[in-house]
Amino acid sequence: MIKLTEIYKIHSEYRLRELYVNPQHVVAMREDERVATMLGEGVLPENLDHRQDFTKLYIDRGHTGIDVTVIGDLDFIREKLGLTSKSLLKG
Repeated sequence: MIKLTEIYKIHSEYRLRELYVNPQHVVAMREDERVATMLGEGVLPENLDHRQDFTKLYIDRGHTGIDVTVIGDLDFIREKLGLTSKSLLKG
């Protein structure tokens, strides 16, 4: 399990929390430009650096899945999850 920081919304407020992810259940990742735009608009927590990037993870849960937005760019999250280009091609 890998510890990441998730951005989530509760009521009309965005907050941060720790999230543990099993890298074997991540089925897709992409840059989350919507959240990056919201950071520039001042909607997200004040303690985030304005240069921060965000990645949306799609996690398999059997018949359904969940998607979460975490702090970090695609390359950083891929490395943190231990997903090298070789492991991505094994699919």
